Amino acid sequence: MTKVLIVEDDMHKRQQIEAYFQDRAPEVNVNVAVSLIGGLRALRSISPDIVILDMTLPNHDPEDDGHIGSMLAFGGEEFLRQARRFNSNAVVVVVTQFETFGDEENAKERHELEADLMRTFPGIFKGMVYYHASLSGWSEELDTLILKSLQSGVAE
Repeated sequence: MTKVLIVEDDMHKRQQIEAYFQDRAPEVNVNVAVSLIGGLRALRSISPDIVILDMTLPNHDPEDDGHIGSMLAFGGEEFLRQARRFNSNAVVVVVTQFETFGDEENAKERHELEADLMRTFPGIFKGMVYYHASLSGWSEELDTLILKSLQSGVAE
């Protein structure tokens, strides 16, 4: 059975992504984490085939100490770095609501960040999907990047 890990702190967006998998691939086992540290713990414990990753994440779960910690503009990039270090075989797709990441000094546009991630994490990172609650195009973009792997039974 294919295992999916959704690493997303925004509840509405997370629920929409979960509904996406329920509708399009109900046979997959979906797991959820809400922070960088929580996502890394889940990555190691469940060994997912596919990770749907937010780029801007809190450092750790509120359950850890009652606070979410600082928001990391490039938390998803750190997740990818650690996934590579752990030799994870997961395919990773970033689903984001932002067009620009970082502060003024180190800001990156979405297309620029996607190109950087493709170069830095070949074989792991499969692409970036722009999510907007009022638009449905994100789900078709996700289909292109993910469902082909699920239908073939192998995460490419």
